[in-house]
Amino acid sequence: MSYKSFSNLVIVLVLLSLYLENYGVEGGISKEEDMELDKKLKILNKPPVKSIKTTLGDTYDCINIYEQPSFDHPLLRNHKIQMKPTVIQGKEIDGPTSSMISSVVRSKIDGCPPGTVPIRRTTKEDLVNAKPVSNRIVHRHYVLAQPVAEKLYYGGRARISIATPIVGPNQLSTGQIWIQNGPAEELNSIEFGWAVYPNLFGDNATRVFGLWTADGFKETGCYNMLCPGFIQIHPRYTFGEHLIGGTYGGEQRAFDFSVHRDPESGNWWFINGVENTNIGYWPKELFTHLENNASVISYGGIAGGDLGDSFPPMGHKHLPVPDPKYTTCMTDMKVAEKHGIFLDFDTSKVQLIRDAEASCYDLIFYGKNTIHGIMMFFGGPGGDCT
Repeated sequence: MSYKSFSNLVIVLVLLSLYLENYGVEGGISKEEDMELDKKLKILNKPPVKSIKTTLGDTYDCINIYEQPSFDHPLLRNHKIQMKPTVIQGKEIDGPTSSMISSVVRSKIDGCPPGTVPIRRTTKEDLVNAKPVSNRIVHRHYVLAQPVAEKLYYGGRARISIATPIVGPNQLSTGQIWIQNGPAEELNSIEFGWAVYPNLFGDNATRVFGLWTADGFKETGCYNMLCPGFIQIHPRYTFGEHLIGGTYGGEQRAFDFSVHRDPESGNWWFINGVENTNIGYWPKELFTHLENNASVISYGGIAGGDLGDSFPPMGHKHLPVPDPKYTTCMTDMKVAEKHGIFLDFDTSKVQLIRDAEASCYDLIFYGKNTIHGIMMFFGGPGGDCT
């Protein structure tokens, strides 16, 4: 090696050393940010009583229910845990039909000892990929049906058919419900449903997700349990549950999702599955505008990706037609009144909102159907959307 080549190599190594001194191993993360992530991991990953690895490669830690990470939240240090909701929902919505059966085959976390709950182990990569929630996916398109608010709302529910759209590593596609209140800069929001989101879950499977904020995602909130907030109650089912849906043109499968405000505690309970499984709740202390009620309930889907790239499909990759065998749909769409009871809403006063060209994504609101209740169809191929 010549002296000049050796000198150039030394310069490169010095520059690399200076870079690594100031930045973490995750590209673009400063040393200070890396240390902050380590602190967060210590809060989120409590010493487990037992650990369980799933067939999809996830690690779930069994954590003492009274020592889960959410109790480290400053607003929850004196919170009294609620073991079950006050209102017990009915066990069945509407019966299955030949084109759509009632529920998917569930994937539970078996083996956590009594008194513990399963919490998906968080990695540094998880925190990097999920931060910030509001612009990790820098551009999103959505279609949604939104009852016009003439009264206060206390929850929303629907049975959502399951799809597995093919998305890229920096993309996502969802079928979901929004519960919101407050102005944009102070937005209180709870979102929940299914998502295909590789940056969040590390694969292209369809998973159960939840998302919350109390300030429009400026400083508060996160997906699932990537920050203190949501309190896990169920010993076997939790966020990240893998949902296997139907096939386009064939037998369809669906999953029940609901969140309602408990009329006694004020906590927002997340309940899913045809068995109405009480997963856990977002405590009322987290919120300001959602502390007492919601002003907006929306039903629909999101497809997002990097600005300038082609957008991913939503649902079954086809524009909607009024047939559940060929289109992702929601049935038995309801809102909760102040006692936590789910009721139909006025279908003559519903806004249909699309923020992309109809050739990319669209929805058909079907109104009241005697078999499936209030229902809608949504989805689309994505592509070059504006």
